Amino acid sequence: MLTQTFLATFSEIAQLSLGLPVVAMLFRFKRFTKLFWTVGSLLIVSVIISYSAYLLYQNRANNMYLLHIYTVLEYAFWSLFYYQLFKKQIVKRIIIILLVIFILFSITNTLCWQSLEMYNSFSRSLEGAFLLCFGIAWYYKVFVNGKIVKLETHPVFWINAGVLVYFSGSFLLFISNNFLLELSTQKFFEAWALHGLFLIIHYLLIAIGIWLIKRKKELR
Repeated sequence: MLTQTFLATFSEIAQLSLGLPVVAMLFRFKRFTKLFWTVGSLLIVSVIISYSAYLLYQNRANNMYLLHIYTVLEYAFWSLFYYQLFKKQIVKRIIIILLVIFILFSITNTLCWQSLEMYNSFSRSLEGAFLLCFGIAWYYKVFVNGKIVKLETHPVFWINAGVLVYFSGSFLLFISNNFLLELSTQKFFEAWALHGLFLIIHYLLIAIGIWLIKRKKELR
């Protein structure tokens, strides 16, 4: 059985893993195109929200409302990222429509089901489902087109992998959050330790993608 101390420490490490892509960005931001600045902007927002949540936690204040805000911003930035990746107008329209649907759903969820003081598992679940579709669609597009010769050296390959790993792994936790609440505190935190693992992998893959950005404009 994992100890409370270990789980707490692992959770802190997972949150600090955000520093991996941030450090990579400090070395590569001069090579950023508009596409990569979308990811960079999300990282900056993540740092601000994470630090604010930490300060509230230290003062024993509820910080769940920040997650409600962050979820919408996170999905908006990733939507913009994929909007720039796809060239077909029909795909772009779908991304915009889903963004509007997600924002409306998140607002409704906050007002009717999961208040600002609660974990917004419904919105997180929908976000994960939509982003998984985008990530899989991009890989399908790449493999069908065959234009990227060395996929393992392409920044978007790694960033997209980060999206898929995190949201595919965390999706099951998001949708089962209400069930997990019925478990003991120990079992609950052990289950959510998986979220920390997915988060570390998420930021590590994004960091690799940012580090691989070349000086020339990347192939999309």
